[in-house]
Amino acid sequence: MKGLGILYSDWKSSQLTDSISKRFREEVTRKTGERSKPSGTGFKEFATNRINIERDARKILSNIGKNITDEVEKVGMLGPEKGELKCATSFKFQQGDIHDAKYITMTSMRKTDQKDFVQMIKDVKRKSTSDDLFDSITQLNDIPDIDKIKSISDLLLFWRRFTLQGEQYSPSNGECSMLNLHNELDEEKEIYILDEPERSLGNEYINDVIIPLINDKAVQGKIVFISTHDANVAVRTLPYNSIYRCHDIDGYATYIGNPFSNNLVHAVDESKVLDWKKISMKTLEGGQSAFGERGKIYGNN
Repeated sequence: MKGLGILYSDWKSSQLTDSISKRFREEVTRKTGERSKPSGTGFKEFATNRINIERDARKILSNIGKNITDEVEKVGMLGPEKGELKCATSFKFQQGDIHDAKYITMTSMRKTDQKDFVQMIKDVKRKSTSDDLFDSITQLNDIPDIDKIKSISDLLLFWRRFTLQGEQYSPSNGECSMLNLHNELDEEKEIYILDEPERSLGNEYINDVIIPLINDKAVQGKIVFISTHDANVAVRTLPYNSIYRCHDIDGYATYIGNPFSNNLVHAVDESKVLDWKKISMKTLEGGQSAFGERGKIYGNN
């Protein structure tokens, strides 16, 4: 900052000296009736102006030619086999020749006007010492949205997409459900409410990703409410309390219990008790016979 202060002081001193000299010449002319000779031809100012124009154009072109590192954000897991889905955003400065439709502007600027601007800046740099320089500057100023370009950030383009293992990827509706559920459980909360988390999800994803996440929340002392028809979710999460809603000859009834006591007790009449294991097997597994048949198919091992 000290160096800038000295430069400013020198510039201001020269400006004041020139102003005094000009005023002195005017007074001499007024008193003698003869015009004083000019102190210069103006070529210095002309040359300096051309040099500054070329320098500024070169600086703009140099900056928009720089590469920008992609931004990559984690979206969520798609299971142990597919891996983690990510969102990648690539950035490029418009250099006058980018026509790729996947890249869009960061602002309301049209891509055509950006390209015209860069092409004219290249033209201005090339003609900085030519007589027709100001024709190019006039064309530059005639670009419709020229007033919207206030910095090189207004020339920025971006392309955002999902990637899986480094390749572009479009998640299915089921995979979107996976990601939403995974992100919901990944957030730090005190209470989680999950309504049929198994919907649109494969059993492998439920077993390998979702159930471990739910169990981890329980270990942390979080409260997790789950409404489910899936046996893996209902049983493997080891619920502290199970709420069973049924309809019989007496109408709707609600039973509360857990797998540790193996009881489901009527919410109003505590004399009514159901077997938690049998009810769970009937409701979630299709009954004991269906469960046994699957055991025979899979084998005891």
